[in-house]
Amino acid sequence: MMSRFFSHIEEVVLNALITAMTLLVFVEVIARFFFNTGFLWIQELTLTICGWFVLFGMSYGVKVGAHIGVDAFVKKLPRRGRKYTAILAVTICLVYCGMFLFGSWEYLAKMYQIGVPMEDIDLPHFLIGGLDGDFAWEYLRIDVEEPAVPLWISQSILLIGFILLTWRFLQLALAIITDKTDGFAFADEAKESMHLIDQEAQADDKQPGDEK
Repeated sequence: MMSRFFSHIEEVVLNALITAMTLLVFVEVIARFFFNTGFLWIQELTLTICGWFVLFGMSYGVKVGAHIGVDAFVKKLPRRGRKYTAILAVTICLVYCGMFLFGSWEYLAKMYQIGVPMEDIDLPHFLIGGLDGDFAWEYLRIDVEEPAVPLWISQSILLIGFILLTWRFLQLALAIITDKTDGFAFADEAKESMHLIDQEAQADDKQPGDEK
């Protein structure tokens, strides 16, 4: 139940991010081409949302098999060989995640310590109006006089994304060890392309006059 609920939350967040990014780009294009103006904060916000979408979505991609991989050699191995190869691959992925988790923690800790703000995005007044200045700076690294969004908050997805990815790889490792799966699930673009071609061919062959 919890896994299904969390998966639903993942989909909602990803849909919200891609929708927001699309709307922001649309507004920026309209402003530039029709009104000869632009918004610096939209550019920065769009890049930030794009980063959140990619880093938040990479763990979801592991779950649904949306990543692209080369498994032509692995498929020819016997079942036990595929299992050991998959365990080795997951172990390497976990080491990779561990390195990024360590680097992300170090980077965000420095951004927090220094108090580096975003360049063009400020927090709305109703969020910081009641905050004590000393408290806001000491704990959140927010300057209430120039309330720019702290960089450690906007880039916290580095840590969040790799925590989620690590969790997905641990789930996959457990599934492989318990023989619930024999490895990664990868997107097969060639197969999907051929399926689309077959659908188009069937649609072309089916003429309106064929149905009675």
